[in-house]
Amino acid sequence: KSGFSLVMNHPACVNEITLSLNNKNARTKALVLELLAAVCLVRGGHDIILAAFDNFKEVVCGEKNRFEKLMEYFRNEDTNIDFMVS
Repeated sequence: KSGFSLVMNHPACVNEITLSLNNKNARTKALVLELLAAVCLVRGGHDIILAAFDNFKEVVCGEKNRFEKLMEYFRNEDTNIDFMVS
């Protein structure tokens, strides 16, 4: 519980976690999505996640729209059930 509070109060922590979606390992991506889903469940978490994906979109991927890279992962990752379930 205290660790989660530290994550939520750190200004860049969720951004850094979201950047891990760039990892090639499907299990890592699945774990990142689970962590981000947990953040969404707390008050203000949804806005934090959207801001983190905006950062991911603009800084890392050069996406035109939020979640393009994530949707690309889902389209291309048909063999790893851990990632698809997350």
